[in-house]
Amino acid sequence: MECIKYFSENYANAVTALSAFGTLLLAATTLIYLKREYSAKFRPYVTPVVQVEPIPETLGCVVSIRPANIGNHPCKAKLTNINLQIGDENYQTPDNQDWLLLAPSGVGIIMPAGHINETGVTSIREGRYKINRIELSFTMETISTENKDGEVKYFCYEINVLGVKPQAFFRPEWVKNA
Repeated sequence: MECIKYFSENYANAVTALSAFGTLLLAATTLIYLKREYSAKFRPYVTPVVQVEPIPETLGCVVSIRPANIGNHPCKAKLTNINLQIGDENYQTPDNQDWLLLAPSGVGIIMPAGHINETGVTSIREGRYKINRIELSFTMETISTENKDGEVKYFCYEINVLGVKPQAFFRPEWVKNA
């Protein structure tokens, strides 16, 4: 009789401990899954938009970069290594050391990348350079507002000034991963 009483008491404690351990394991798994989902939602989703605006009454144009936050949450971005190559000539734009806070939609921040004067456009159109194209390359670093998720991407664009209105084209094959 004593043996049955001992088994009954210990069996109940063992089942309680096992169910508590199972509940703890389930809670930990759920917490890991929710943290991963939360991180994916708050990760920065930023794409650069290169704008080329003609200068009135001249052939020149102004080149600028606008990082566009296409995600649902705010994030921070930084543009560095901005290089405008007009033919055989390189023009480096000073780096912005500050992080830009980007809202999900609304106010856009425009970073100037340089300008192409009338002489540069004429030289490209007449083919006076060895490399007869205009190239804009830069590095964009993004990070979430919690400083957890971030990435660094390199971009390269071709600025076409041969037509009436200058245009920018993304050229991933020219990226040098500087």
